[in-house]
Amino acid sequence: MVLKQDWRNYSYKTNCEKDRNHSTAEQQIEQIIHRQQDAWNRGNAAGYSQDCDENLSFTNIVGEMAFGRQAFEAKHAFIFSHIFKGSRLEMDVRRIQFPAPNVALVDIVCTLRDYVALPPGVPPRPDGLLRTCLLEVLMRTEAGWRVVAYHNVDVKV
Repeated sequence: MVLKQDWRNYSYKTNCEKDRNHSTAEQQIEQIIHRQQDAWNRGNAAGYSQDCDENLSFTNIVGEMAFGRQAFEAKHAFIFSHIFKGSRLEMDVRRIQFPAPNVALVDIVCTLRDYVALPPGVPPRPDGLLRTCLLEVLMRTEAGWRVVAYHNVDVKV
């Protein structure tokens, strides 16, 4: 049996118009993304991972998978002290969707500059920037919105 669903009904803007709770949720999620960007630009792995769930699922731009907030934080501590030391990240939220009341899908275009090097298999762009498409899945818990999945893909064009 195949279920067809019109996903446009789940778009963030449509839901915000219908439900003010989504507007509040959107603001809370945008604050999380802002904290992530700020922590990255300070090279602060603990700050970058502060809103992650303990059981986070994480895939980086070279396809490495890791599980758990501690592994996520450790990976970022390493890159902040090596290839991405002193780098500057800009995170541009393109869309927030709420497929369920306590679940948010956040599509983000990331631009990284001033890095030391790129990971193996990630070629430099002519403009010297690294661009990625990041999908974060957040779940609302008693403690607030938590990042439960983080999937990042480099953009080749």
